[in-house]
Amino acid sequence: MRNTVIRLLACALVYALLLQFAGCGSGKGAVPAAAVMTVSGKIAEHTSQTRDPALHLLHPDKLGSPIASSGLMQLYLDSDSYGIALYERTREKYWYALPTTAAAGSTAAATLTLDVLYGNTMYKLNSQDDSVQYGNAAFHPFNDGKRSGLSVFYIITADETAARKITDKSKILDNTVKASDFARTDVAFKVIVTYELRDGNLYVTADWKNLSENADAVVCGMSLLPFFGASTQGAAGDYFLLPDGCGTLLHTDVQDPAFTPIDLRVYGDDPAVPSESQAKSALFPAFAAKQGDNAFAVIIEQGDALATIHAERVSAAQGFNTVGARFTLTQMCEGEKNGSAVTFVSKNTYTEPIRLCVRLLGGANAELDGVAAACREQFMRMGYLSTDTLQNEEYMPFHLNILGAVSGTKLGFPQILTNFDEAQDLLSRMKSKGVNNIDIRYLGALRGGTNAQDAGRLDLAMRMGGRKDLRKLADYTTAQGHSLYLDASLLSVRAQGSFSGVGALNIKSETASAKQTVGDRIYTRKLLRPSTIEGSVVRLLTDAKKITPDGFCISDVSSCLSSDYAQGYTDRLQARDLIAENLPALSTDRLLMVDTGYFYAVRYADVISGLPQTSGYAERDRLYTCVPFVQMILHGSLDYSGDSVNLTADSVRTRLRAVEYGCCPSYTWCFSRSGGEKLCYEEQLNDAVSYYLAVNDALAGLRDARITDNGAAAPGVHYTKYDNGAIIYVNYTDKQATVGNIRVDALSFLRIG
Repeated sequence: MRNTVIRLLACALVYALLLQFAGCGSGKGAVPAAAVMTVSGKIAEHTSQTRDPALHLLHPDKLGSPIASSGLMQLYLDSDSYGIALYERTREKYWYALPTTAAAGSTAAATLTLDVLYGNTMYKLNSQDDSVQYGNAAFHPFNDGKRSGLSVFYIITADETAARKITDKSKILDNTVKASDFARTDVAFKVIVTYELRDGNLYVTADWKNLSENADAVVCGMSLLPFFGASTQGAAGDYFLLPDGCGTLLHTDVQDPAFTPIDLRVYGDDPAVPSESQAKSALFPAFAAKQGDNAFAVIIEQGDALATIHAERVSAAQGFNTVGARFTLTQMCEGEKNGSAVTFVSKNTYTEPIRLCVRLLGGANAELDGVAAACREQFMRMGYLSTDTLQNEEYMPFHLNILGAVSGTKLGFPQILTNFDEAQDLLSRMKSKGVNNIDIRYLGALRGGTNAQDAGRLDLAMRMGGRKDLRKLADYTTAQGHSLYLDASLLSVRAQGSFSGVGALNIKSETASAKQTVGDRIYTRKLLRPSTIEGSVVRLLTDAKKITPDGFCISDVSSCLSSDYAQGYTDRLQARDLIAENLPALSTDRLLMVDTGYFYAVRYADVISGLPQTSGYAERDRLYTCVPFVQMILHGSLDYSGDSVNLTADSVRTRLRAVEYGCCPSYTWCFSRSGGEKLCYEEQLNDAVSYYLAVNDALAGLRDARITDNGAAAPGVHYTKYDNGAIIYVNYTDKQATVGNIRVDALSFLRIG
C-alpha cells in the first residue's frame, strides 16, 4: 500500500511539473506572448510650441450659420480654430468645444490631442499647434437626409518641416494625402473627427491613420474634446458629475486651492499593465457638467474600456475647469530588463474609432435625475442595461454573505467557518426573527475555499458537507422564499499551487494577476485568458445540474477587466465583449449576481453585490461629495447591496447611507466563533434584524420605483425622492432634526409618502 501511494504521488508530481513547463507556472516564455518592444533609458517629453494663442480659442462672432440641426440642437463651426459650438434653442445656450476667452496660466486648449512615442521622445501633439497652425486642417459638411453634420480633417505632424510637405491643401479635404508625401522618418498622422446630429444627440467619432507609415512612431494616447464646456468660474450650484464610486459631484462654484487633478480609469486599472498609477476606478463610462440651468452629459460609446476620465480645476497652472476623456491606445509601463530600466511598449495599438455621445439638458432635466435618466437611456441603447423593471414584493431582500471555507490558514488547508448545515441553522434563526427574503451569497463553498483553485467549477469542499447537504440547503432556501447564489469565478484561480495552462500574461510576459477581496480578506488571484470564459461557463452550468443552486454570484469578471498578452493579444475591449457575450447563458432559467457592478457585466444580473456607496477619492464637504448617481440609474431595474455593515469602520454611517441610496441591507457572517468578533453573527443578529425590519418598512414598496432626486434637506440631513412620491429622510447627526414640520430622530431615517 505504501509503495502504491508513493507511485501515485510521484506521478502527480511529474504531471504537475509537465503542466508547469507547458503552461504558465511562471508565465515567463512558456506561452507565446504578443509582440512587445522595450525602450531603454528615460523617455523625454516634447510639448508643442504655441505660436498663435488665438487658435486655441473659439470666436463666437465667426460661427456664421448652423451647419446641421436635429431636434432642438444646432451645430456650428469656427472656421479659424475648427472648434465646434453646440446650441440648444429652447434654453438659448451655447456649449463650446474650445474656450472663448483666454485664461492666465492655462494650458493650450485643443479639440484633440495625440501622444506619440518616437524613439525616446513622447511628442505631446494637438490639433491646434500641430495642424491648424500650419493650415493642415479642412472640414466637410454633410446632409444626405439620413445623416447631418460635418467632418474635420486634421493632418498632425511632430515638426514644421513635415507639415510644410503638404503643399496642395486640397488634398487634405480630398483625403488624398499619401505616405509618399512624407519621409519614412516623419511623424505624421491623419485624424478625422466627425460630428453627427441624430435623435437630438451629438455623436463625435475620431478615426486616425499613420500617414507616413513610420512604424516606429506609436500613438499611445488620444483625448477628444477635452475642453468641451470649459469654464473659468462656476455659478452657484455648478458641478462636474464624475464616475467615482457611486458618483461624485466636483463643485466648481467653490474655490479649492488644495485640489489635485482627478483621474478615473473606466473599469479600473488593467492588471496586465503593472503601474504606479493613482487613478481610481469608474463603474460606468460617462461624465457630465452643470452650468446654471443647463447641463451636458457625455457617454463613451466606443473605446470605453480604454478611457480615463480626467477633471481639472482652475489653478495657477490651469486656467479652466475641465472634464473630459483620455484614451490609452497603446499600453506601456516602466520596468526592468537585464538589470536596466526600460519601458515596455506594446506593439498592438488600438486602431478602431473612438465615439462619444453628447446629450444636452436644460431646466429641470439639468438636475441630477435628468442626467441619470439621459445616461440610463443611452446605456440601454448600448445594450449595457436591461429595460426590465423589478416587481414589488412584500419583503425586500436581506443580502447575506456567508463565509464557508476560508483560505490561507495554517498548513494551507481552508478553515471551515460555516458548513451547509450551519448555514441552514443561521437562516432558520433569521427566519424566526422575521427576515423572510434573503439573497444568500455563499463564499468559499468550493474546493480551495474563498481563494478557490478552479475557475468555472462547482467542485465542493467536502468538509462543507458535500452535495447532499448543499441540496438540502438549496431545498430549504427555496421553501422559505430565499435565493441561494454560489460564489464562483470564471477567469481567475488561486495564484499559488495552480498549474493551469491557460494563464494570461502581462505586458512583461509574466503571469497576470489581480487583487480580489473576498469577505474580509484580500487574495492575489492569477488571471486566465479571456478566451477561456466560454469553457468556464459551460463547466459551471454542467456542474450545476448536480447541485441545483438558484444561481451564481460571479465574483471576478464584473470587478476586474484585464487585457492579455498570451498567444497573441486580447485588448480590454475584446475581453469586455467576451465577458458580455457569455454571461447571458448563466442567467437562463437561473438567477445571476455580480460583484461590484462594472456596467458591461450587469445587463443580465438580478442582483449586484457590493455596489459602491462611497467614492475612491476622499469626500470633502461642499467640494467633493458622493451622490447616488449609479443608484439613480439602476434602482427599479435590479436589486443591489452596498458595503457589508459589519466590515466597515463606521457601521452606523454605512447603514444610514445604504437607506439613503436604496440599498438592500448587507452583512458578511460566519457560524463559527473562530472567524472573529466582526464576522460571528451571534452578537450582531438581533441588531441586524431590527435594522432590516426598519429598512423593510421604509423601502420594500419602492423596489420598482426610480430615484428622482437626492440632496441635503438640512445640515446633516439628506433626502431621497422616488417617482411614486415617496421621500426618505436620513439624519446623520446625533441630534433630532426638523425639516419643515417633519422630525427625524438622531442617526435614523423616516419615510414620508
